[in-house]
Amino acid sequence: MQITYFDNNATTKVAPQVLAKMNEVYQLPLNNSAIHHYGRFATKFIEDARKEVKKFLNAQNYEVIFTSSATESTNMLFYGLDVKKIIVSKIEHASVYSCRPQGKEVSEIKVLKNGVVDLEDLKFQLETISDPNFLVSVMFANNETGALQPVEEIAKLVHQKGGLFHCDIVQGVGKIPLDLEKINADFASISAHKINGPQGVGALLMRKGLDIKPMIVGGKQEKSKRAGTTNTAGIAGFGEACKVSTTKIAEYENVKKLRDYLESEIKKISGDNVRIFCEETARLPNTCFVALKNCDAQTQLINFDLNGICVSAGSACSSGTIAGSRILAAMEVELAFSSSAIRISLSPENTQEEINKFVQVWKEFYERIKK
Repeated sequence: MQITYFDNNATTKVAPQVLAKMNEVYQLPLNNSAIHHYGRFATKFIEDARKEVKKFLNAQNYEVIFTSSATESTNMLFYGLDVKKIIVSKIEHASVYSCRPQGKEVSEIKVLKNGVVDLEDLKFQLETISDPNFLVSVMFANNETGALQPVEEIAKLVHQKGGLFHCDIVQGVGKIPLDLEKINADFASISAHKINGPQGVGALLMRKGLDIKPMIVGGKQEKSKRAGTTNTAGIAGFGEACKVSTTKIAEYENVKKLRDYLESEIKKISGDNVRIFCEETARLPNTCFVALKNCDAQTQLINFDLNGICVSAGSACSSGTIAGSRILAAMEVELAFSSSAIRISLSPENTQEEINKFVQVWKEFYERIKK
């Protein structure tokens, strides 16, 4: 059976150029802590990748600390930054939402029914803060709904109060133009495997002049912020993935057309029994978070899988849970829909034929269950 992959918000296929770069590095015994020839060679690969990350995100005024994932990057920040209070939105990825360092007060920002952070609630919380020793963390784009967040306005509000702003930019990177200077974030988390890079590589971007304590201690790697032998091949692949992604952003205009066609077709089939979340909200061009009323999400996933189509029930990090989406609960979506939501996330490699296949499988499934 030919497999159709519609789960690109979970992970992406490694690009051929990335594999070639990593294979080049893997041929050599590289450890950038060494002072001999191969050590210097390793350092060049890593520093070249660091330059590519900065170039890709317009982050020349940031330090790039390579990690194993965006999850590690966020944990490193939350545990290592000397603040008393952290404010996160209710729709953050689990790597942010579940990170609750002992001894630091954590509060949550409400979200509107359209999937966008409630700025009035944030303003209210900021007004109650007397000590500027705090951090606010809000994602660039939601990983389930694709809804874009008003991060530039949030950064402005936070900075006016004297606080620091962290942005999880994982889902937005490579899909739409993203400029860290324009966002004006103090910190940002990124992951390679969302942009056709390798798994097990991420980075924390930190504005120059700021500092955090290391969470992993030992050697002096990554400017003494992250000890351990550096993943030279993975980092080199990350840098190459940034180069590849720069050329692919324009292709997401066609991805949006495919996504919009898919949504229009399933609405024709299912009418009022289907709901597409954040449809009227600015969102990622590749993401469709859709629910079929009172139809368990896992049942839908199994049906699509049996037909060779890979989709997910929201965040891959939350798969296997019985409860409905935490994101949809924050949006006050009724259980009839929140427990029935599946996420379809496309890539430039997807085709019209694959969309047609999905629509046909959806139609056959809907006709069976409505009887």
